[in-house]
Amino acid sequence: MLRHHFIGSAAACAGLAAIPGAARAAGPATLSAAQRAPIDDAVAKAMAAAAARGASVTVARAGEIVYANGFGVRDLGAKLPVDAETIFPIGSITKQFTAAAIMLLVRDHRVELDAHAVDYVPLAPHGTEYTVRQLLNQTTGLANYTAVPAFMASVAESATIAPEGLVALIARAPLAFAPGSQFAYSNTNYVVLGMIVEAAARVPYARFIAERIAAPLGLTHLTFGPPRGATNVTRGYEAASGGTAVTPWAPQATYAAGGLYASPADLVRWDEAFFGGKLLDAAAVRVLTTPPQLPSGASSYAMGWIRESLDGHPLLWHNGGVLGANTRNAYFPDQRISVVAFANSLAFDETRIVREAFRALVPPSEAQLAAERERDTKAAPGEDPAITAAARAEYERWRAGKVDVTRYDAAMRGALTDAMVQQVSSGIAALGAPTAFVYTGKIALPNGAGTAYTFRVVTATTSVTLVYSLDPDGKIGGIYFKPGE
Repeated sequence: MLRHHFIGSAAACAGLAAIPGAARAAGPATLSAAQRAPIDDAVAKAMAAAAARGASVTVARAGEIVYANGFGVRDLGAKLPVDAETIFPIGSITKQFTAAAIMLLVRDHRVELDAHAVDYVPLAPHGTEYTVRQLLNQTTGLANYTAVPAFMASVAESATIAPEGLVALIARAPLAFAPGSQFAYSNTNYVVLGMIVEAAARVPYARFIAERIAAPLGLTHLTFGPPRGATNVTRGYEAASGGTAVTPWAPQATYAAGGLYASPADLVRWDEAFFGGKLLDAAAVRVLTTPPQLPSGASSYAMGWIRESLDGHPLLWHNGGVLGANTRNAYFPDQRISVVAFANSLAFDETRIVREAFRALVPPSEAQLAAERERDTKAAPGEDPAITAAARAEYERWRAGKVDVTRYDAAMRGALTDAMVQQVSSGIAALGAPTAFVYTGKIALPNGAGTAYTFRVVTATTSVTLVYSLDPDGKIGGIYFKPGE
């Protein structure tokens, strides 16, 4: 099925729009004008590409904020600006906190990573077949409940839906593969983990996060759902809604997979506390941030953290998207640099912002820039030109919003609803035309299911990893778009 790192169906908005309001700085902006300029430019381009009304970027080194800017507006009707303290829904960044909650319960001897989900949640779908560790690593094969048409139709705005109702959306769906054999991003994994937190701690998920994580670490605006009484909370805007704010998804509908809200400063404090051992010891942090080795190939996804690199430096990050917001928390452990980027549009892409913010503090060498240029243009060995041409043609169909579902296998045809195709296509269109389409490798899928081919799609503003899977009959068995470095 279509996979991504967002809580919802994918980036949804296209076109350009004037960005109301000027950039407003808040807090200590200790970067020089020359250092700030590339960050500001990256934000402006990302906002224009996504038609985002407002954004916020905060950069910190060793916990000290060196750049904190708000751009545009958080409320178009009231003409209220985004500032460095504006609170946003953080979507799937919530998964970092859910994973930490599980590890706290492991430390408390209330949860075991290699126990089966059914040991804690008897109603967990297929709960006898996968472990807590596999839920955290997203290697269970559970279907993604937010990709089910009923989610958008009747669940996304429900303030009364229970976690049991969320997993019921996919309870009849078979596992996509043997647990532990491969990675597939599914928000259902983290809903089940939230249910495990509640079962093991005997308190609601929101209370556990508040009492065991937010309060001890001083994360004053980290709450399940928007904080009560807060006025500096963004509203969300999408291209289809024009100047009308969208109705946000209820926190109950995204739960432990995406229901938290926070300010940028909360995530800066979180990064320093998490990696500094103030919540969990170094061994637990290492477990949470180390991707598993899988039979299907290396995974970059650990437990609420994605491990990659930029200019040869380790990078740990997660993004999050809900209707009306897209966010990213990126941390460079060697330099203790945090980059937190928020926007009030789901189509917003923070990739270039993270890169420019890091390079403002750690400039790349000419050799590193040359290596990046070569990576963006040089194909890996073993390329099949016919497969590359077919993958590029399929990418262009998605970019144009003209996906032919008859090219897909039966399972994919069932998942590709008109609404999903429209949302994903709009997000891809917003990235612009590819300037390079580069083959990066392939892997054989387990159990003779076919072959997954990977490509780097480079545009003027960003890059995208495309995974294009073909089954033995030549049908498309999976397609996956992920923001690149």
